[in-house]
Amino acid sequence: MQVCRFAAALVLFSGAVAAPLCAARAQDALPPMLVAHSTSAGAAHEPLTAPQPARFSFDPAMVASADAAPKQNYLPVLYSLLIPGTGEISMGYYGRGIALVAAEILAWTGYAVYHSDGMDQRDAYESFADTYWNMDKWIDDHPCNVEQYGDGTRTLENLELCGQGGSGSGAWPGYVPYVSRDEDKQHYYENLGKYDWYISGWSDWDPSADPYLEDTALRDQYRAMRGESNDSLDKANEFIWISVVARAFSLAETAIIVHNRRGAQDGGEGGGMALRARPRGLDGGELALEVRFK
Repeated sequence: MQVCRFAAALVLFSGAVAAPLCAARAQDALPPMLVAHSTSAGAAHEPLTAPQPARFSFDPAMVASADAAPKQNYLPVLYSLLIPGTGEISMGYYGRGIALVAAEILAWTGYAVYHSDGMDQRDAYESFADTYWNMDKWIDDHPCNVEQYGDGTRTLENLELCGQGGSGSGAWPGYVPYVSRDEDKQHYYENLGKYDWYISGWSDWDPSADPYLEDTALRDQYRAMRGESNDSLDKANEFIWISVVARAFSLAETAIIVHNRRGAQDGGEGGGMALRARPRGLDGGELALEVRFK
């Protein structure tokens, strides 16, 4: 009988332990719930409630701050100074930027072509002068030397003295001081064709002609060759002006765009800008765009 009572008690004890375990398993089988309680006691007695959906607030100021673009810098102005149009391109103005870059390319291409032509033509007319103009003939056949000095005394020094003595009289051929090629190459070759004082050095000038010839075919040809060279060099310089104008325009335009962008980012406070005119001498002037950045 004692054994039976012990077995019955063991069964009852097992049932008592098993019941909470089953209840625990049943409770764990429910879906997980996010429940917050103020205290542990509240967790034991407060009824379970369904979790509330999360709430999010929208702050436009935070979004604007996150999306705010960096402040416009001055680099586009430097770009335009180096190569016209690149400042505009860097800020998204592709059409006008590409046009200015094309103008810069055209300017330097034109300059290179015409400057090269002009220098080649200069080499040609200098070679022509070296072939057909002779210094010894110039001194020996010069009208001033022929009239003032005999053979053997016609020197450069005497020719200079003769010319200085008649300078300002208006008599042909008109004195022009001699400049050697070593002293000033450009003026040396210029004088040979430009002034009558040097005409007797051309190989086709006849000192026996009466009256003296005031021009020769070779001298005319030489003048024409110099004119072609000078025209080419002048055109080369004109192309440089295209570059100067394009660069000035690009600088001014880029400065204005940067100024406006910085002003918009600062709420309308982007510095100052003014177009100023200043006199230069009696008949000159200067127009300047002044931009002050903040």
